Amino acid sequence: MIRIVLALALAATLLLSAGQISFAQTPPAQIVKERQDEMGKNWSGYFRDISTTLKSASPDLALITTKAAGASDHLKKLEGLFPPGTGRDVVPATRTKPEAWTQRAEFDAAFKALIDATNALGDAAKKGDLVKVKAEWQDVSKACGGCHGGPVKAGGKFRFAEE
Repeated sequence: MIRIVLALALAATLLLSAGQISFAQTPPAQIVKERQDEMGKNWSGYFRDISTTLKSASPDLALITTKAAGASDHLKKLEGLFPPGTGRDVVPATRTKPEAWTQRAEFDAAFKALIDATNALGDAAKKGDLVKVKAEWQDVSKACGGCHGGPVKAGGKFRFAEE
């Protein structure tokens, strides 16, 4: 009798666990929505403030250090929001091109280049080297363009033009 109860308890636990696993999978449309929201935060949460202070008469290097560190962390999170099955063939609202998945090594390298450039920007600001900061900011801009290819209405290597 005890064996039957234990077997039933184990079976119930396994069934509940299996149910949680299937419910834990995020729908592709939700991932795309989060990806779009988070992508917008790159500019509004981090890079806009860096751009603004660099255009000022006396750029705030402490702000750049902080914003670059935050942007780097944010980009690492964002990098994980491009799983297979979240392309336009499944979620038409995405602007991510199929090349993000069919040329995955290049896509990952482009993300790494952006993260590396952002880290270098923060390191230069931390050292107080304004000339280097301005040069690194140009590298961040180039790295963004590596995927985007330009302003929001433009397409790019990994992004469809805005319709």
